[in-house]
Amino acid sequence: MEFFGLELIKGLGRFFAHPLTYIIPFAMFMIGYFRVKRERATFHTRVYSALFDVTAPLLPGLLTGFLLSVLVFATGLTIPFAFLMLVGMIMFLFILLGRIRWLSPSYTIGLAIVLALFLPGLESGYGWVDSFFMELGQGDYRPALVLLTVLMIAEGLLIWRNGKHHTSPIVVKSSRGKWIGAHRLQRIWLIPAFIFVPGGAVEAFQWWPVLSIGESGLALFLIPFAIGAKYTIYHTLPSNAVKQTGLIVVILALLIGAGAVSAFYYPGFIMYTAVAAVAAREVITFWIKRKERAKTPLFKLRQRGIRILGVLPESPAEKMGLKPGEVIMKVNGQAVNNESEFYNALQKNSAYCKVEVCDYQGEIRHAQSTVYDNEHHELGVLLVKERDLQEVITKEA
Repeated sequence: MEFFGLELIKGLGRFFAHPLTYIIPFAMFMIGYFRVKRERATFHTRVYSALFDVTAPLLPGLLTGFLLSVLVFATGLTIPFAFLMLVGMIMFLFILLGRIRWLSPSYTIGLAIVLALFLPGLESGYGWVDSFFMELGQGDYRPALVLLTVLMIAEGLLIWRNGKHHTSPIVVKSSRGKWIGAHRLQRIWLIPAFIFVPGGAVEAFQWWPVLSIGESGLALFLIPFAIGAKYTIYHTLPSNAVKQTGLIVVILALLIGAGAVSAFYYPGFIMYTAVAAVAAREVITFWIKRKERAKTPLFKLRQRGIRILGVLPESPAEKMGLKPGEVIMKVNGQAVNNESEFYNALQKNSAYCKVEVCDYQGEIRHAQSTVYDNEHHELGVLLVKERDLQEVITKEA
């Protein structure tokens, strides 16, 4: 137990020595920075600060890492050190390229397993590289499939439970040349989790599953994993689309888990399961994109009323209970069908606002609130603009 406590302290130290411990939060902040820049260009205001993209995913990520660590301590899940290095390099490459959706474990862990089984057969001519390839060839990657399964389940649950909150409203140009509204989920979760690595002072406990770990004991590493997600939702409310995506990812994870179990009996399933994880995840992404483009956009200009694209936090609109997707029919008793009519109606009363709203079920309700004395034109709702937007907005095909 004394050795275990010392190894635990070493594991914490290895976490703070890992480059991804600092690169991942920086990438999270940059997502927020570019989000704020896009929102200001589109709406002349921001929804949340750039730091929000670091703090909002923080607690769910830490909780996920804690649960994964409990699983590791309970089962003795052991991953080769060279494989963890390979996963870290892949994560760094994807972050450097700005490919947030590729930070799905299906890509990072799945691709790492494929490379770990393929690279040992190559010779680079560089001693340190060939030594790294040789070390990869000595690993047992059945536990890596278990890690892949668990992280995919975590990805699905994070998207399902946490991803539906705080999506960012955007305005894009459709294939027909019209401006439409959408919501974008673009997020990275930092998952710090303890992982056992062969070669250390910790001895295996008797209740752990029998895995090949050698006779040199185990070392403990606190590894900063990253899980990323990026989706643009056009045809429905963002919460509905994101929950459905999370559920699909969880189902895929369970199927990959079945392949991981099979690999403990038939080692050839290791490669097949890893390739299936990468391919199936890409198919899901393609299917979601195609489905989004095939349906009628929800957030578009209307002949009667104006649909709410977003609501600013702590604004009069939020206090009134207005929600994205609802349609404002009247403001201060005046019918509104476009942006200019909306702001003209707001200015009829400098201190008080009453709106007539059509909710998701098509039922009319009334909401009212005081507004800021010096900003009577501000209600806190974001709309699809009628006028041309600045070129900084990305054109969606």
